[in-house]
Amino acid sequence: MRFFKWIFLLVVLPLGILMTALWTAFQFFPQEKLRAMAAVELGRRTNRQAEIGPFHLAFGGLIIESLRLSEVPNFRAGIAIEAKGIRLGWDLQSLWEGLNVKNRMITRSRGRFHMDEFHNPHYSAKDFSLTWSLSGIDRTWKHLRGWARLEQGPGLFQNIDRLVATNPSVNLALAPIIVLINMEKDGLINLGLPNLKRWPIDNIRGDYRFNDGYMEVRSFNMASPALRVATEGTVELAGGRLSMDVRLTSPARAVREALDAKVHIYGTVAQPKIDLISLQKTVFKATLSKFLRDRHSGAGINLDDALKKLFR
Repeated sequence: MRFFKWIFLLVVLPLGILMTALWTAFQFFPQEKLRAMAAVELGRRTNRQAEIGPFHLAFGGLIIESLRLSEVPNFRAGIAIEAKGIRLGWDLQSLWEGLNVKNRMITRSRGRFHMDEFHNPHYSAKDFSLTWSLSGIDRTWKHLRGWARLEQGPGLFQNIDRLVATNPSVNLALAPIIVLINMEKDGLINLGLPNLKRWPIDNIRGDYRFNDGYMEVRSFNMASPALRVATEGTVELAGGRLSMDVRLTSPARAVREALDAKVHIYGTVAQPKIDLISLQKTVFKATLSKFLRDRHSGAGINLDDALKKLFR
């Protein structure tokens, strides 16, 4: 998925490539000059403006106290991300074994990326970690093999309707939830689902396997007070084809029924399609029928047809 490509191509690999030059220069230049040089190089690779805070470099990893990346092309366009407590750890043996000098590529990587906290205009989170062991890395992503694990602590979505509209990966992850939220907005259901303007998250956990360019999502679980999301399936990294099963559950409250919905997502990452497999809620059909009667009195609306239109 594009999320992993962004992490590796825009952050992990550029910082790894910079390690040797920075380690050599560390003995001869003040850190302020080194940070300025590294910011220029990172900005050149990401087509953004970068500001890098104090850092500490060792053969086994890099610690950066703070980092700011602008939107394309500079900070006048806005801030893409602000992060603190960044730690990038790598395994030198895997980097050496995967070094492809001819193609200027690193084909094997094992390590860990961590941020104590980060913020962007749509999402804030604490204790984000990505651990991986990968081989077969190339520009096509068709030979990628290995595994990755994602962990994150508390987070907060803000104005996610705007984020979904511009980011295909986020649209894929949140599409089933957006459908239900829109239904609740229209009065079809009353589950107390999160508001698009502000949605707190308790934690996120992900377990991924890669084999010949396919990513198997063994589990992706997002927990929040109002809603829990559990996802599994496969994604073709190069072409973006996907097949995912998502289960959405919410706790029962005194005035609301519990939600237990199962959704199948297929198509591509850029253009996902949704099939509703089941939606178990005691009063849902009665509420929906009344809603349709109120809006289309005497129009002969078929309940099953109406449901299909809502989820297509």
